[in-house]
Amino acid sequence: MKLQPIVYTTNMAAAVEWYSTVLGVMPGYASEAWTSLSVGDAVLGIHVVETRPTNSYVEVSLVSLEPLEPVIARLAAKGIHPAKGIEAQPFGRSMLLRDPDGAPVQINEHTH
Repeated sequence: MKLQPIVYTTNMAAAVEWYSTVLGVMPGYASEAWTSLSVGDAVLGIHVVETRPTNSYVEVSLVSLEPLEPVIARLAAKGIHPAKGIEAQPFGRSMLLRDPDGAPVQINEHTH
């Protein structure tokens, strides 16, 4: 089995563009209502809905293979700024982005 989180969106094109451009994940299978994005060995599903649930979403959490500063610099070059900058965590450090629908996307830097 493989974990496949699903992000619900009201605008498939904007969500796919954001996740593929900002996070660098590769789109795979796509239909009118669904797109699969490859994230390493995992898959992130994007599912279009008429109204995005206000209290039902998946928080996407990614682990960076490099320090967060270069990640922030690449995002800034694309006009994307974190909703929360780098913060210390028990596992290392993290930062928070928001996708076009406002869903949280956490990027972690593990130090252990």
